[in-house]
Amino acid sequence: MEHHERAISRYVADVSADPEVLAVLVSGSVARGAERADSDVDLYLVVSERRWDEAYQARRLMYTSTDGIGYDEGYFDIKLATLSYLDDAAERGDDPVRDSFASARVAFSRVADLDARLARVVELSAGDWRDRVAGFVAQCRLHGGYFLPQAYEHGDPLLLAHASVHLVTSAARALLAHNGVFFPGPKYLRARVEGLSSAPPGFSDLLDAVIASPSPTTAGALLAAVEESVGDALPRDETLSRFVLDNELAWRYRTAPPEYS
Repeated sequence: MEHHERAISRYVADVSADPEVLAVLVSGSVARGAERADSDVDLYLVVSERRWDEAYQARRLMYTSTDGIGYDEGYFDIKLATLSYLDDAAERGDDPVRDSFASARVAFSRVADLDARLARVVELSAGDWRDRVAGFVAQCRLHGGYFLPQAYEHGDPLLLAHASVHLVTSAARALLAHNGVFFPGPKYLRARVEGLSSAPPGFSDLLDAVIASPSPTTAGALLAAVEESVGDALPRDETLSRFVLDNELAWRYRTAPPEYS
C-alpha cells in the first residue's frame, strides 16, 4: 500500500546517510504483499559489526519506532543484522529466520553482493530437506505413538498437552519440509500447511482434532496420515535412535532439537 511505501522511503532517507548502515531490507507482510492498512513495517537494518556490538551490549538488537511512520497505528518493527549474521543464517539459521528472508526485498544497500548473500540464506539442498522430514517423522512417532497414549492412559494432563502440541507441530513441519517450505512460526503454521497442494485431504482437521481432543484415536489418525505421506523418509528401526540424537543428545552434538531448527 502506498502509505507503507512512503514510510519505507522516509526511513531509508533517514538512515542511509549513516556510513554504519549497510542496507535496509523489507520483510514480513509488506514484503509479501499481504499487508493490511494498519500493518506494521518489518525491517532488517543491516549495520556494521561495531554497531551490532553496541546494540548487543545495550540489549537493543530489536526495537520498534513510530518516527516517520506517517499513518495511524503503524510502526516500524526493526531487527538488526550484519553481513556475518547473514552468513551465519545461511550456514545454520533456523526456519523462521530463513523464512523471514525468503520474501525480503532490498530497500537500500551499499553492499555489492547483498543479493547473493540473501539467496544463500534461503537455499537448502534436497538432502537437507529429506533429513528434516526424517527428524520430524521421528518426533511424530514418539509423541503420537508413545508419549500421548501414555499420558492419556495415566491421566497426565501436562504430558498430554505437551505430546499433543509436539505431535501436531512435527506433523505439520514434516509436510512442509517434504514440500521444501519453511516453517514461519506457530502463528502462521496452519495457513502454511493449508497452502500445500500435496497435503492429505482433511489434514488440517486432523491437526485441530488432536489439539481439541487429544486421545490415542485422534493422534493415531494424524500419525497414519503422516506415515502415508512421508513415513518412508525414516525406517522404523531408526526411529528411537533418531529421536534420542535429536533430543536427548542435542547437548552433546551441539545441534538444535528439530522444533528449534
